[in-house]
Amino acid sequence: MDRRVISITLAVVCLAVLLGATGLFAISRETSYMQKCASEGFAIDGFYRDDKTSREILAFHEEDNCRWQLVDKDGTCTDGQFKRTDDPNILVIKKENGEEFGTVHVAYISRRRDQGQIYLIRNTKVTRFYLVSTDPAFTVESGDVDTDG
Repeated sequence: MDRRVISITLAVVCLAVLLGATGLFAISRETSYMQKCASEGFAIDGFYRDDKTSREILAFHEEDNCRWQLVDKDGTCTDGQFKRTDDPNILVIKKENGEEFGTVHVAYISRRRDQGQIYLIRNTKVTRFYLVSTDPAFTVESGDVDTDG
């Protein structure tokens, strides 16, 4: 073999090793993130939109007294507090009067927090919501949106 073929072969092998190492690092990083979130809970702050009509909005803000709000398709607001259970990705949500409203299961929030999926379970109804923004936004009595950022 001449020097040129050896040089090209060596460059290709080095590139393959570098790409392989980068891929393993990325997989390891994502695996670590998922393990941490499974044991400690995903960061829930933000607002979510239902996947069927895109007219229901569910918002959470953990640092503000674990506050949540659902604005249904008719524009009716329900507010309250939430509490994580023994499984940190299961939240019990209660209305402001203390009455239990339902349960939220956090299925996934990406490491970059640009994607996420949660399920609201109330009575026998399950609604899937997708993460829209990590900035919590709550509707106030005037109908305006109060962003907590």
